[in-house]
Amino acid sequence: MKKALVVNALILTGTALLLRTINLTFRVYISNKIGAEGMGLYQLIFSIFALASTFATSGISIAVTRLVSEEAARGAHTTVNKVLIKAFMFSLILSITASFLLFTFADYIGTAWLNDSRTVFSLKILAPSLPFIGVSSCLRGYFLAKRKIIKTASAQILEQFIKIFIVVNVINMFVTKELEYTCAAVVLGATVAEMVSCVYVFILYYYEKKKNSKYDIGIVRTNRILNKILNISLPIAASSYVRIGLNTVENIMIPSGFEKFGSSSKTALAEYGMIRGMAMPILTFPSAFLSAFSTLLIPEISEANALNHKNRINYAISRVFQLTLLLSILVAGVFISFSNELGMAIYKSKEIGAMLKLLAPLIPFMYLDRIVDGIMKGLNQQVSSLKYDIINSLCRIGMIYYLIPIKGVSGFIIVIYISSILNSFLNINRLLKVTKLKVKFVDWIFMPMLSVAASAFIVTLIFKVDSLKSLPLGISVTIGIILIIVLYLTSLLLLESITKDDISWFKNCFKNINKDPKNVKLVDDDLNP
Repeated sequence: MKKALVVNALILTGTALLLRTINLTFRVYISNKIGAEGMGLYQLIFSIFALASTFATSGISIAVTRLVSEEAARGAHTTVNKVLIKAFMFSLILSITASFLLFTFADYIGTAWLNDSRTVFSLKILAPSLPFIGVSSCLRGYFLAKRKIIKTASAQILEQFIKIFIVVNVINMFVTKELEYTCAAVVLGATVAEMVSCVYVFILYYYEKKKNSKYDIGIVRTNRILNKILNISLPIAASSYVRIGLNTVENIMIPSGFEKFGSSSKTALAEYGMIRGMAMPILTFPSAFLSAFSTLLIPEISEANALNHKNRINYAISRVFQLTLLLSILVAGVFISFSNELGMAIYKSKEIGAMLKLLAPLIPFMYLDRIVDGIMKGLNQQVSSLKYDIINSLCRIGMIYYLIPIKGVSGFIIVIYISSILNSFLNINRLLKVTKLKVKFVDWIFMPMLSVAASAFIVTLIFKVDSLKSLPLGISVTIGIILIIVLYLTSLLLLESITKDDISWFKNCFKNINKDPKNVKLVDDDLNP
Protein backbone atom coordinates (compact mmCIF):
# COMPACT_ATOMS: atom_id res chain seq x y z
CA MET A 1 0.00 0.00 0.00
CA LYS A 2 1.08 3.53 -0.67
CA LYS A 3 1.50 6.50 1.61
CA ALA A 4 -1.23 8.10 -0.48
CA LEU A 5 -3.67 5.77 1.33
CA VAL A 6 -3.06 7.57 4.62
CA VAL A 7 -3.16 11.03 3.04
CA ASN A 8 -6.42 10.17 1.29
CA ALA A 9 -7.73 8.58 4.48
CA LEU A 10 -7.11 11.83 6.33
CA ILE A 11 -8.95 13.78 3.64
CA LEU A 12 -11.81 11.30 3.62
CA THR A 13 -11.83 11.18 7.43
CA GLY A 14 -11.99 14.96 7.71
CA THR A 15 -14.80 14.98 5.18
CA ALA A 16 -16.63 12.15 6.92
CA LEU A 17 -16.34 13.88 10.30
CA LEU A 18 -17.59 17.13 8.81
CA LEU A 19 -20.47 15.39 7.02
CA ARG A 20 -21.44 13.35 10.06
CA THR A 21 -21.35 16.44 12.25
CA ILE A 22 -23.53 18.26 9.75
CA ASN A 23 -25.84 15.26 9.40
CA LEU A 24 -26.17 14.74 13.15
CA THR A 25 -26.85 18.45 13.68
CA PHE A 26 -29.37 18.29 10.84
CA ARG A 27 -31.08 15.29 12.43
CA VAL A 28 -31.33 17.12 15.74
CA TYR A 29 -32.81 20.10 13.89
CA ILE A 30 -35.30 17.88 12.04
CA SER A 31 -36.25 15.95 15.18
CA ASN A 32 -37.01 19.25 16.95
CA LYS A 33 -39.27 20.19 14.05
CA ILE A 34 -41.12 16.91 13.50
CA GLY A 35 -40.65 15.01 16.79
CA ALA A 36 -39.97 11.32 17.38
CA GLU A 37 -43.05 10.25 15.40
CA GLY A 38 -41.89 12.32 12.43
CA MET A 39 -38.42 10.74 12.67
CA GLY A 40 -40.05 7.32 12.55
CA LEU A 41 -42.00 8.31 9.44
CA TYR A 42 -38.81 9.77 7.94
CA GLN A 43 -36.97 6.48 8.56
CA LEU A 44 -39.78 4.47 6.92
CA ILE A 45 -39.61 6.66 3.81
CA PHE A 46 -35.86 6.32 3.55
CA SER A 47 -35.94 2.56 4.10
CA ILE A 48 -37.86 2.30 0.80
CA PHE A 49 -35.64 4.90 -0.84
CA ALA A 50 -32.55 2.95 0.27
CA LEU A 51 -33.97 -0.12 -1.47
CA ALA A 52 -34.61 1.86 -4.67
CA SER A 53 -31.16 3.48 -4.51
CA THR A 54 -29.51 0.09 -4.10
CA PHE A 55 -31.29 -1.18 -7.20
CA ALA A 56 -30.26 1.98 -9.06
CA THR A 57 -26.56 1.61 -8.23
CA SER A 58 -26.30 -2.21 -8.03
CA GLY A 59 -22.71 -2.36 -6.78
CA ILE A 60 -21.52 -0.38 -9.79
CA SER A 61 -19.33 1.98 -7.78
CA ILE A 62 -17.24 -0.85 -6.32
CA ALA A 63 -17.03 -2.54 -9.73
CA VAL A 64 -15.71 0.66 -11.31
CA THR A 65 -13.25 1.19 -8.45
CA ARG A 66 -11.86 -2.32 -8.66
CA LEU A 67 -11.63 -2.52 -12.46
CA VAL A 68 -10.08 0.93 -12.84
CA SER A 69 -7.57 0.13 -10.07
CA GLU A 70 -6.66 -3.24 -11.58
CA GLU A 71 -6.36 -1.93 -15.15
CA ALA A 72 -4.24 1.02 -14.01
CA ALA A 73 -1.96 -1.37 -12.07
CA ARG A 74 -1.46 -3.39 -15.28
CA GLY A 75 -0.85 -0.25 -17.36
CA ALA A 76 -4.07 -0.59 -19.38
CA HIS A 77 -5.12 3.05 -19.10
CA THR A 78 -7.17 3.15 -22.30
CA THR A 79 -9.49 0.49 -20.94
CA VAL A 80 -10.48 2.78 -18.09
CA ASN A 81 -12.69 4.96 -20.31
CA LYS A 82 -14.31 1.86 -21.80
CA VAL A 83 -15.05 0.61 -18.30
CA LEU A 84 -16.78 3.88 -17.46
CA ILE A 85 -18.87 3.94 -20.66
CA LYS A 86 -20.16 0.42 -19.99
CA ALA A 87 -20.75 1.29 -16.34
CA PHE A 88 -22.75 4.40 -17.32
CA MET A 89 -24.96 2.37 -19.65
CA PHE A 90 -25.59 -0.36 -17.10
CA SER A 91 -26.25 2.12 -14.30
CA LEU A 92 -28.62 4.33 -16.32
CA ILE A 93 -30.76 1.38 -17.39
CA LEU A 94 -31.15 0.25 -13.80
CA SER A 95 -31.58 3.70 -12.22
CA ILE A 96 -34.19 4.91 -14.74
CA THR A 97 -36.10 1.66 -14.21
CA ALA A 98 -35.90 2.11 -10.42
CA SER A 99 -37.10 5.70 -10.73
CA PHE A 100 -40.08 4.71 -12.87
CA LEU A 101 -41.09 1.86 -10.54
CA LEU A 102 -40.80 3.96 -7.38
CA PHE A 103 -42.90 6.79 -8.80
CA THR A 104 -45.51 4.51 -10.36
CA PHE A 105 -46.01 2.26 -7.34
CA ALA A 106 -45.53 4.88 -4.60
CA ASP A 107 -49.22 4.75 -3.65
CA TYR A 108 -49.20 0.97 -3.32
CA ILE A 109 -45.88 0.92 -1.41
CA GLY A 110 -47.02 3.61 1.02
CA THR A 111 -50.41 2.10 1.79
CA ALA A 112 -49.82 -1.66 1.44
CA TRP A 113 -46.16 -1.98 2.53
CA LEU A 114 -45.63 0.85 4.97
CA ASN A 115 -49.24 1.03 6.14
CA ASP A 116 -49.02 4.81 6.17
CA SER A 117 -50.36 6.88 3.27
CA ARG A 118 -48.37 9.89 4.53
CA THR A 119 -45.25 8.38 2.94
CA VAL A 120 -46.59 8.41 -0.65
CA PHE A 121 -45.94 12.06 -1.51
CA SER A 122 -42.32 11.88 -0.25
CA LEU A 123 -41.61 8.70 -2.23
CA LYS A 124 -42.77 10.39 -5.45
CA ILE A 125 -40.52 13.39 -4.76
CA LEU A 126 -37.50 11.11 -4.22
CA ALA A 127 -38.02 9.05 -7.40
CA PRO A 128 -36.46 11.55 -9.91
CA SER A 129 -33.17 11.57 -7.98
CA LEU A 130 -32.36 7.90 -8.73
CA PRO A 131 -30.79 8.31 -12.22
CA PHE A 132 -28.55 11.04 -10.83
CA ILE A 133 -27.51 8.75 -7.98
CA GLY A 134 -26.67 6.02 -10.51
CA VAL A 135 -24.40 8.29 -12.57
CA SER A 136 -22.77 9.72 -9.43
CA SER A 137 -21.94 6.23 -8.16
CA CYS A 138 -19.98 5.46 -11.35
CA LEU A 139 -18.03 8.71 -11.19
CA ARG A 140 -17.27 8.40 -7.49
CA GLY A 141 -15.99 4.87 -8.06
CA TYR A 142 -13.70 6.25 -10.77
CA PHE A 143 -12.31 9.08 -8.62
CA LEU A 144 -11.79 6.69 -5.71
CA ALA A 145 -9.76 4.34 -7.92
CA LYS A 146 -7.72 7.31 -9.15
CA ARG A 147 -7.18 8.45 -5.53
CA LYS A 148 -8.85 11.79 -6.36
CA ILE A 149 -10.51 11.85 -2.97
CA ILE A 150 -10.88 15.63 -2.75
CA LYS A 151 -13.21 15.61 -5.75
CA THR A 152 -15.65 13.10 -4.27
CA ALA A 153 -15.37 14.73 -0.87
CA SER A 154 -16.23 18.16 -2.25
CA ALA A 155 -19.25 16.68 -4.06
CA GLN A 156 -20.53 15.17 -0.81
CA ILE A 157 -20.06 18.41 1.08
CA LEU A 158 -21.85 20.36 -1.65
CA GLU A 159 -24.71 17.86 -1.56
CA GLN A 160 -25.15 18.22 2.20
CA PHE A 161 -25.12 22.00 2.19
CA ILE A 162 -27.66 22.22 -0.64
CA LYS A 163 -29.96 19.77 1.13
CA ILE A 164 -29.78 21.67 4.41
CA PHE A 165 -30.21 25.06 2.70
CA ILE A 166 -33.39 23.90 0.96
CA VAL A 167 -34.85 22.14 4.01
CA VAL A 168 -34.20 25.04 6.40
CA ASN A 169 -35.81 27.49 4.00
CA VAL A 170 -38.80 25.31 3.16
CA ILE A 171 -39.65 23.29 6.28
CA ASN A 172 -41.01 26.20 8.32
CA MET A 173 -43.76 26.63 5.73
CA PHE A 174 -45.09 23.16 6.59
CA VAL A 175 -44.30 22.66 10.31
CA THR A 176 -47.83 23.62 11.39
CA LYS A 177 -49.35 21.27 8.79
CA GLU A 178 -49.47 17.47 8.73
CA LEU A 179 -46.31 15.35 8.97
CA GLU A 180 -46.82 14.24 5.37
CA TYR A 181 -45.90 17.68 4.06
CA THR A 182 -43.14 18.30 6.59
CA CYS A 183 -41.39 15.07 5.55
CA ALA A 184 -41.94 16.03 1.90
CA ALA A 185 -40.04 19.28 2.53
CA VAL A 186 -37.11 17.27 3.91
CA VAL A 187 -36.95 14.83 0.98
CA LEU A 188 -37.27 17.67 -1.53
CA GLY A 189 -33.93 18.95 -0.26
CA ALA A 190 -32.41 15.49 -0.67
CA THR A 191 -33.65 15.16 -4.27
CA VAL A 192 -32.39 18.55 -5.43
CA ALA A 193 -29.06 17.99 -3.65
CA GLU A 194 -28.51 14.65 -5.44
CA MET A 195 -29.15 16.30 -8.82
CA VAL A 196 -26.75 19.19 -8.21
CA SER A 197 -24.07 16.87 -6.80
CA CYS A 198 -24.27 14.65 -9.89
CA VAL A 199 -23.87 17.59 -12.27
CA TYR A 200 -20.93 18.87 -10.21
CA VAL A 201 -19.06 15.54 -10.15
CA PHE A 202 -19.69 15.03 -13.89
CA ILE A 203 -18.10 18.43 -14.61
CA LEU A 204 -15.09 17.38 -12.53
CA TYR A 205 -14.82 14.16 -14.53
CA TYR A 206 -15.15 16.00 -17.86
CA TYR A 207 -12.21 18.26 -17.08
CA GLU A 208 -10.22 15.37 -15.61
CA LYS A 209 -10.70 13.35 -18.80
CA LYS A 210 -9.93 16.34 -21.03
CA LYS A 211 -6.73 17.12 -19.11
CA ASN A 212 -5.43 13.55 -19.25
CA SER A 213 -6.66 12.47 -22.68
CA LYS A 214 -3.33 12.97 -24.42
CA TYR A 215 -1.64 10.66 -21.91
CA ASP A 216 -4.35 8.02 -22.15
CA ILE A 217 -2.26 5.31 -23.78
CA GLY A 218 -1.58 1.76 -22.80
CA ILE A 219 -2.64 -1.80 -23.34
CA VAL A 220 -6.15 -1.96 -24.75
CA ARG A 221 -8.24 -4.61 -23.00
CA THR A 222 -11.71 -4.38 -24.51
CA ASN A 223 -12.87 -8.00 -24.29
CA ARG A 224 -15.66 -8.79 -21.92
CA ILE A 225 -15.57 -5.44 -20.05
CA LEU A 226 -19.29 -5.61 -19.39
CA ASN A 227 -18.91 -9.20 -18.18
CA LYS A 228 -16.21 -8.08 -15.76
CA ILE A 229 -18.46 -5.30 -14.48
CA LEU A 230 -21.32 -7.75 -14.02
CA ASN A 231 -19.13 -10.37 -12.36
CA ILE A 232 -18.13 -7.86 -9.70
CA SER A 233 -21.27 -5.76 -9.38
CA LEU A 234 -23.98 -8.43 -9.50
CA PRO A 235 -22.84 -10.42 -6.41
CA ILE A 236 -22.38 -7.13 -4.55
CA ALA A 237 -25.73 -5.91 -5.88
CA ALA A 238 -27.42 -9.18 -4.95
CA SER A 239 -25.94 -8.88 -1.46
CA SER A 240 -27.18 -5.29 -1.24
CA TYR A 241 -30.62 -6.25 -2.59
CA VAL A 242 -30.94 -8.97 0.01
CA ARG A 243 -29.56 -6.82 2.82
CA ILE A 244 -31.56 -3.69 1.99
CA GLY A 245 -34.64 -5.65 0.91
CA LEU A 246 -34.76 -7.64 4.11
CA ASN A 247 -33.87 -4.49 6.06
CA THR A 248 -36.90 -2.82 4.49
CA VAL A 249 -39.04 -5.77 5.59
CA GLU A 250 -37.61 -5.32 9.09
CA ASN A 251 -38.38 -1.59 9.09
CA ILE A 252 -41.98 -2.33 8.13
CA MET A 253 -42.31 -5.08 10.76
CA ILE A 254 -40.77 -3.17 13.69
CA PRO A 255 -43.46 -0.47 14.19
CA SER A 256 -46.09 -3.15 13.61
CA GLY A 257 -44.44 -5.31 16.29
CA PHE A 258 -44.48 -2.40 18.75
CA GLU A 259 -48.21 -2.00 18.11
CA LYS A 260 -48.77 -5.72 18.80
CA PHE A 261 -46.88 -5.25 22.05
CA GLY A 262 -49.50 -2.69 23.04
CA SER A 263 -48.17 0.67 21.82
CA SER A 264 -50.36 3.03 19.81
CA SER A 265 -49.40 3.61 16.18
CA LYS A 266 -48.04 7.05 17.11
CA THR A 267 -45.98 5.68 20.03
CA ALA A 268 -44.75 2.74 17.92
CA LEU A 269 -43.50 5.08 15.22
CA ALA A 270 -41.89 7.31 17.86
CA GLU A 271 -40.05 4.37 19.51
CA TYR A 272 -38.81 3.22 16.12
CA GLY A 273 -37.69 6.77 15.27
CA MET A 274 -35.77 7.13 18.55
CA ILE A 275 -33.73 3.97 18.00
CA ARG A 276 -33.12 4.03 14.24
CA GLY A 277 -33.32 7.74 13.53
CA MET A 278 -31.76 9.24 16.66
CA ALA A 279 -29.70 6.79 18.77
CA MET A 280 -27.96 4.79 16.01
CA PRO A 281 -26.54 7.86 14.17
CA ILE A 282 -24.85 8.95 17.42
CA LEU A 283 -23.30 5.51 17.97
CA THR A 284 -21.94 5.33 14.42
CA PHE A 285 -20.71 8.94 14.37
CA PRO A 286 -17.13 8.21 15.61
CA SER A 287 -16.64 5.52 12.96
CA ALA A 288 -15.90 8.18 10.32
CA PHE A 289 -12.17 7.40 10.40
CA LEU A 290 -12.82 3.69 9.90
CA SER A 291 -15.28 4.37 7.10
CA ALA A 292 -12.55 6.28 5.29
CA PHE A 293 -10.12 3.38 5.56
CA SER A 294 -12.81 0.87 4.61
CA THR A 295 -13.60 2.81 1.44
CA LEU A 296 -9.96 3.33 0.50
CA LEU A 297 -8.99 -0.28 1.20
CA ILE A 298 -11.01 -1.55 -1.78
CA PRO A 299 -8.78 -0.06 -4.54
CA GLU A 300 -5.58 -0.60 -2.53
CA ILE A 301 -6.30 -4.27 -1.79
CA SER A 302 -7.64 -4.86 -5.31
CA GLU A 303 -4.41 -3.50 -6.77
CA ALA A 304 -2.24 -5.57 -4.40
CA ASN A 305 -4.36 -8.63 -5.14
CA ALA A 306 -3.94 -8.14 -8.89
CA LEU A 307 -0.16 -7.98 -8.39
CA ASN A 308 -0.24 -10.99 -6.03
CA HIS A 309 1.30 -9.03 -3.13
CA LYS A 310 -0.10 -11.22 -0.36
CA ASN A 311 2.24 -9.97 2.37
CA ARG A 312 1.36 -6.40 1.54
CA ILE A 313 -2.35 -7.23 1.87
CA ASN A 314 -1.97 -9.03 5.21
CA TYR A 315 0.20 -6.27 6.67
CA ALA A 316 -2.32 -3.59 5.73
CA ILE A 317 -5.27 -5.61 7.04
CA SER A 318 -3.58 -6.32 10.39
CA ARG A 319 -2.85 -2.61 10.90
CA VAL A 320 -6.42 -1.57 10.09
CA PHE A 321 -7.83 -4.41 12.20
CA GLN A 322 -5.72 -3.29 15.16
CA LEU A 323 -6.73 0.35 14.67
CA THR A 324 -10.43 -0.61 14.48
CA LEU A 325 -10.34 -2.54 17.74
CA LEU A 326 -8.41 0.15 19.62
CA LEU A 327 -10.77 2.88 18.45
CA SER A 328 -14.05 0.97 18.84
CA ILE A 329 -13.28 -0.18 22.39
CA LEU A 330 -12.47 3.40 23.36
CA VAL A 331 -15.70 4.68 21.80
CA ALA A 332 -17.75 2.00 23.56
CA GLY A 333 -16.23 3.01 26.89
CA VAL A 334 -16.99 6.69 26.28
CA PHE A 335 -20.63 6.00 25.39
CA ILE A 336 -21.15 3.73 28.40
CA SER A 337 -19.67 6.41 30.68
CA PHE A 338 -21.48 9.44 29.25
CA SER A 339 -24.60 8.02 27.59
CA ASN A 340 -27.09 9.90 29.75
CA GLU A 341 -25.21 13.17 29.39
CA LEU A 342 -24.90 12.77 25.62
CA GLY A 343 -28.61 12.00 25.28
CA MET A 344 -29.48 15.18 27.16
CA ALA A 345 -26.82 17.33 25.45
CA ILE A 346 -27.76 16.30 21.90
CA TYR A 347 -31.50 15.53 22.00
CA LYS A 348 -32.49 16.69 25.51
CA SER A 349 -33.83 13.17 26.01
CA LYS A 350 -33.16 10.71 28.85
CA GLU A 351 -34.69 7.93 26.73
CA ILE A 352 -32.04 8.38 24.04
CA GLY A 353 -29.35 8.29 26.74
CA ALA A 354 -30.69 4.98 28.06
CA MET A 355 -30.68 3.51 24.55
CA LEU A 356 -27.10 4.67 23.98
CA LYS A 357 -25.94 2.89 27.14
CA LEU A 358 -27.76 -0.31 26.18
CA LEU A 359 -26.31 -0.37 22.65
CA ALA A 360 -22.77 0.92 23.40
CA PRO A 361 -21.22 -2.55 24.08
CA LEU A 362 -22.05 -3.47 20.47
CA ILE A 363 -19.83 -0.74 19.01
CA PRO A 364 -16.72 -2.97 18.51
CA PHE A 365 -18.84 -5.49 16.60
CA MET A 366 -20.50 -2.77 14.50
CA TYR A 367 -17.23 -1.05 13.63
CA LEU A 368 -15.37 -4.28 12.88
CA ASP A 369 -18.20 -5.43 10.62
CA ARG A 370 -17.96 -2.18 8.67
CA ILE A 371 -14.21 -2.40 8.08
CA VAL A 372 -14.26 -6.15 7.35
CA ASP A 373 -16.97 -5.58 4.72
CA GLY A 374 -14.65 -3.23 2.80
CA ILE A 375 -11.75 -5.67 3.07
CA MET A 376 -13.85 -8.62 1.89
CA LYS A 377 -14.98 -6.74 -1.20
CA GLY A 378 -11.39 -5.82 -2.03
CA LEU A 379 -10.42 -9.50 -1.75
CA ASN A 380 -13.21 -10.61 -4.12
CA GLN A 381 -15.14 -12.27 -1.30
CA GLN A 382 -18.46 -10.58 -2.07
CA VAL A 383 -20.22 -13.93 -2.57
CA SER A 384 -19.39 -14.94 1.00
CA SER A 385 -20.66 -11.57 2.20
CA LEU A 386 -23.91 -12.21 0.34
CA LYS A 387 -24.34 -15.60 2.01
CA TYR A 388 -23.74 -14.15 5.47
CA ASP A 389 -26.10 -11.23 4.82
CA ILE A 390 -28.88 -13.65 3.89
CA ILE A 391 -28.31 -15.77 7.01
CA ASN A 392 -28.20 -12.72 9.27
CA SER A 393 -31.23 -10.99 7.74
CA LEU A 394 -33.41 -14.10 7.91
CA CYS A 395 -32.47 -14.52 11.57
CA ARG A 396 -33.31 -10.86 12.24
CA ILE A 397 -36.72 -11.11 10.60
CA GLY A 398 -37.53 -14.26 12.55
CA MET A 399 -36.52 -12.63 15.82
CA ILE A 400 -38.41 -9.41 15.02
CA TYR A 401 -41.53 -11.43 14.26
CA TYR A 402 -41.44 -13.35 17.55
CA LEU A 403 -39.61 -11.10 20.05
CA ILE A 404 -40.88 -7.54 19.49
CA PRO A 405 -44.61 -8.34 19.97
CA ILE A 406 -43.67 -10.04 23.27
CA LYS A 407 -40.98 -7.69 24.65
CA GLY A 408 -41.39 -4.43 22.71
CA VAL A 409 -38.31 -2.17 22.72
CA SER A 410 -36.37 -4.69 24.84
CA GLY A 411 -37.02 -7.30 22.17
CA PHE A 412 -35.68 -4.97 19.48
CA ILE A 413 -32.51 -4.39 21.53
CA ILE A 414 -32.06 -8.18 21.82
CA VAL A 415 -32.48 -8.50 18.03
CA ILE A 416 -29.80 -5.85 17.42
CA TYR A 417 -27.39 -7.60 19.80
CA ILE A 418 -27.74 -11.09 18.35
CA SER A 419 -27.68 -9.83 14.77
CA SER A 420 -24.58 -7.63 15.19
CA ILE A 421 -22.58 -10.36 16.93
CA LEU A 422 -23.63 -13.05 14.44
CA ASN A 423 -22.80 -10.97 11.36
CA SER A 424 -19.42 -9.88 12.74
CA PHE A 425 -18.50 -13.43 13.69
CA LEU A 426 -19.34 -14.85 10.25
CA ASN A 427 -17.46 -12.15 8.31
CA ILE A 428 -14.41 -12.04 10.59
CA ASN A 429 -14.15 -15.84 10.59
CA ARG A 430 -14.12 -15.84 6.78
CA LEU A 431 -11.55 -13.04 6.64
CA LEU A 432 -9.22 -14.88 9.01
CA LYS A 433 -9.43 -18.00 6.82
CA VAL A 434 -8.74 -16.10 3.60
CA THR A 435 -5.87 -13.94 4.87
CA LYS A 436 -4.38 -16.12 7.64
CA LEU A 437 -4.45 -12.99 9.81
CA LYS A 438 -3.49 -13.57 13.45
CA VAL A 439 -5.46 -11.51 15.98
CA LYS A 440 -3.41 -10.46 19.03
CA PHE A 441 -6.14 -11.00 21.60
CA VAL A 442 -4.24 -9.59 24.59
CA ASP A 443 -2.82 -6.45 22.93
CA TRP A 444 -5.78 -5.66 20.66
CA ILE A 445 -8.75 -6.64 22.86
CA PHE A 446 -8.05 -7.44 26.52
CA MET A 447 -5.62 -4.60 27.31
CA PRO A 448 -7.74 -1.94 25.55
CA MET A 449 -10.84 -3.12 27.47
CA LEU A 450 -8.93 -3.00 30.75
CA SER A 451 -7.52 0.44 29.87
CA VAL A 452 -10.84 2.02 28.94
CA ALA A 453 -12.54 0.59 32.04
CA ALA A 454 -9.81 1.97 34.31
CA SER A 455 -9.85 5.34 32.50
CA ALA A 456 -13.63 5.63 32.80
CA PHE A 457 -13.49 4.73 36.51
CA ILE A 458 -10.85 7.39 37.21
CA VAL A 459 -12.79 10.05 35.30
CA THR A 460 -15.97 9.12 37.20
CA LEU A 461 -14.12 9.69 40.49
CA ILE A 462 -12.75 13.02 39.25
CA PHE A 463 -16.23 14.24 38.31
CA LYS A 464 -17.50 13.65 41.83
CA VAL A 465 -15.69 16.85 42.80
CA ASP A 466 -18.29 19.54 43.56
CA SER A 467 -16.63 22.24 41.43
CA LEU A 468 -16.87 20.04 38.32
CA LYS A 469 -20.53 19.22 38.93
CA SER A 470 -21.46 22.87 38.47
CA LEU A 471 -20.02 23.04 34.93
CA PRO A 472 -22.42 23.31 31.96
CA LEU A 473 -23.37 19.89 30.60
CA GLY A 474 -21.68 20.28 27.22
CA ILE A 475 -18.39 21.45 28.77
CA SER A 476 -18.31 18.71 31.41
CA VAL A 477 -18.98 15.99 28.83
CA THR A 478 -16.25 17.33 26.55
CA ILE A 479 -13.73 17.46 29.40
CA GLY A 480 -14.69 13.96 30.53
CA ILE A 481 -14.28 12.47 27.03
CA ILE A 482 -10.89 14.16 26.55
CA LEU A 483 -9.70 12.83 29.92
CA ILE A 484 -10.78 9.28 29.06
CA ILE A 485 -8.97 9.46 25.70
CA VAL A 486 -5.74 10.75 27.29
CA LEU A 487 -5.80 8.18 30.09
CA TYR A 488 -6.68 5.38 27.64
CA LEU A 489 -3.79 6.14 25.27
CA THR A 490 -1.37 6.57 28.18
CA SER A 491 -2.44 3.24 29.62
CA LEU A 492 -1.99 1.47 26.27
CA LEU A 493 1.51 2.88 25.97
CA LEU A 494 2.43 1.80 29.51
CA LEU A 495 1.00 -1.68 28.92
CA GLU A 496 2.80 -1.81 25.54
CA SER A 497 -0.38 -2.53 23.63
CA ILE A 498 0.78 0.35 21.45
CA THR A 499 4.46 -0.24 20.71
CA LYS A 500 7.27 1.84 19.27
CA ASP A 501 6.82 -0.03 15.98
CA ASP A 502 3.19 1.08 15.84
CA ILE A 503 4.16 4.70 16.47
CA SER A 504 7.00 4.50 13.92
CA TRP A 505 4.62 3.07 11.32
CA PHE A 506 2.21 5.93 11.87
CA LYS A 507 4.98 8.55 11.73
CA ASN A 508 6.43 7.05 8.55
CA CYS A 509 3.08 7.53 6.87
CA PHE A 510 3.64 11.29 7.03
CA LYS A 511 7.38 11.49 6.53
CA ASN A 512 8.41 13.26 3.33
CA ILE A 513 4.78 14.09 2.70
CA ASN A 514 5.62 16.39 -0.19
CA LYS A 515 7.48 13.73 -2.12
CA ASP A 516 5.78 11.76 -4.86
CA PRO A 517 3.36 9.54 -2.92
CA LYS A 518 3.19 7.05 -5.76
CA ASN A 519 6.73 5.93 -5.03
CA VAL A 520 6.47 5.72 -1.24
CA LYS A 521 4.92 2.64 0.35
CA LEU A 522 3.31 2.18 3.72
CA VAL A 523 5.22 -1.09 4.08
CA ASP A 524 8.83 -1.96 3.45
CA ASP A 525 9.78 -3.41 0.08
CA ASP A 526 10.85 -6.67 1.65
CA LEU A 527 7.24 -7.31 2.61
CA ASN A 528 6.36 -7.53 -1.07
CA PRO A 529 7.31 -10.84 -2.73
